[in-house]
Amino acid sequence: MVAALAVTAIILTSLLATLGAFLLAFNPEKREAILPYLIALSTGAIFGGVFIHLIFKYINKYGFTRLTGLTIASTIGGMLFLEKIIHWHCHHSESDKEPFSYMVLFGDAIHNIFDGIIIASGFVISTQAGIVATIGIILHKIPKEIGDFATLVTGGFSEREALLFNFGVGVFMLLGGGVVLLFQGSAVVESVLLPVAIGSLIYIGGTDLFPEIKEHHLNNFYLAVSFFTGVAVMYAIVLIKPALG
Repeated sequence: MVAALAVTAIILTSLLATLGAFLLAFNPEKREAILPYLIALSTGAIFGGVFIHLIFKYINKYGFTRLTGLTIASTIGGMLFLEKIIHWHCHHSESDKEPFSYMVLFGDAIHNIFDGIIIASGFVISTQAGIVATIGIILHKIPKEIGDFATLVTGGFSEREALLFNFGVGVFMLLGGGVVLLFQGSAVVESVLLPVAIGSLIYIGGTDLFPEIKEHHLNNFYLAVSFFTGVAVMYAIVLIKPALG
């Protein structure tokens, strides 16, 4: 049951993220206008999911020890240095656009492995935690896939190729999810996976998304509304959680 839910959620996430990119792919003006608000929405959803659901769920099931805090902090640091390594390779690749574009895809594949880990880890804990993780990743991936699409087209890919490659690297989410499901019977592994997912989401929201919001000089009121709408979506799950199990 857990495996079926996790795999279904991962496939749905990949399809919806690609669909979001597809709908805005051929309208650059609309894409540029809506992207900052999608980023603000996804940031609110990610932080809402982490602080309203995942940390609360973890504490109730396992408690919160210094080792838990160390795992979360280490994950945040690990994500930072992983991203720096990927950026270093991008910076030192040849000036030709094609190699750079493939490095973008490589970075996306690594990112997708962690997305799969986050989603599957949620379902290992509970259906509710899995749904929360899935919503957070979907809302994060839609603006990310739109940005990746624009980067790949700039790097020499046709619009059709950019969409196909973006969808193709989504397979790596199944790889990340498969690792989690393989070890789901181990209580020790389970108690470590959720802090890793929490640290990963905090990193994504705090370093990838917040700076994007700050760079845009748009109406702060609408950006704030988008952010708190994301938080509200996550809190709404609390109100309907009896139906989620």
